Amino acid sequence: MSHNPFLRNRPRSIISGYRDTTLSVEPKTKEGLYICNSSDATISVDKKCAKAGIEACSNLRVYFNSFVMTEMLEIVSSRDIDIYISKGVTLRTITIDMCRNVNLHVLDADDQLYKIYYHQSSDTKIVKHEGGPLKRVDLDVLAINNEKQHVQFVCKVVEDGEVEIDPVVREGTGYPTTSKELEAHQANEMILLQHFRDQINILAGLDEVACSSEESTPSNSPP
Repeated sequence: MSHNPFLRNRPRSIISGYRDTTLSVEPKTKEGLYICNSSDATISVDKKCAKAGIEACSNLRVYFNSFVMTEMLEIVSSRDIDIYISKGVTLRTITIDMCRNVNLHVLDADDQLYKIYYHQSSDTKIVKHEGGPLKRVDLDVLAINNEKQHVQFVCKVVEDGEVEIDPVVREGTGYPTTSKELEAHQANEMILLQHFRDQINILAGLDEVACSSEESTPSNSPP
């Protein structure tokens, strides 16, 4: 049984134990798609599903030809995985955990991907097919160049298909974010705090002016 809460607890269509085969699947819209314990197979997802997960698979090719409602994919404990994201399909959040040689094939546009959470994995690439010669973005090289290969990090596809990489941090019990996003959030909070202080000072100044005016106003009461 999977240790992943999504794969374990949610209603799902299960594809398990397939070998040396080509398969078309049509999961129910409100269910997640869970592919596990399969190898040397090609799977085409031809109907939209809630979410998708792949676990304990090898030498697997998965074509997402229809929408994933949450735009989320999790790949766990797998190797030699090729994910093909067809035109019009978006997977904005992909988690790759304890995997080797995962290739994310972008068949249409750069905005088909957004964030890739990447942990204890190697040989992970974004392969861009659109608009010219095949291009590869090696996430391992980016990690090593940024000295972040020993921590969980997130790769973000930004404007013009460029990839930014940043360590994942957790602030308290909140949702995981990146150090850049956390710094930006903290800087914004400081700006808001300073604005609040400025408003307090303005109000305090107005009170002082009002009190001074009251003290300097002659009394109209009879002597």
